Amino acid sequence: MLLWGRKKSEAESGRQHGAEARSVPGWLATDPFSGVAGLLNRWAAPVLWEALNEKVTPLLVEDAVESVKLRGAKLELKAAGQMGWLFLSALRAVYRKTLTQDAEIRKLRDEVAALQESQLLMKETIESAVTRGDQMEARFTALTVRVAKQKSRQ
Repeated sequence: MLLWGRKKSEAESGRQHGAEARSVPGWLATDPFSGVAGLLNRWAAPVLWEALNEKVTPLLVEDAVESVKLRGAKLELKAAGQMGWLFLSALRAVYRKTLTQDAEIRKLRDEVAALQESQLLMKETIESAVTRGDQMEARFTALTVRVAKQKSRQ
């Protein structure tokens, strides 16, 4: 991967920043984003956005971004803006994937409900057929006994 003009293997980059993340409060080294946390920790003190831990929405992210006060040289603001765009792009991809997965979950739930309804209908049909079979067997037995009695009388 190309990182600020240098090439690093993903494994090398992840190991290096994962080790840095061990000292970042609120981030475990096993977290998938621990490498990013380690890298950001070198640039600025960590900020844990508690509001974003439960459910990320575009409005919550917008509010969080607006709360960050940027001051400094034009080059620093440009770098901060580029990082912001990078994270916004990643967040948008995750958000879109979540929407797609939510739609898939709803579809699968509907399919499960339809299958459960079909299963219930099949169960009732089988129970009805078994009951009818039992009734027919009882009727057959009664008729067989009746025929046997009539033959024995003759």
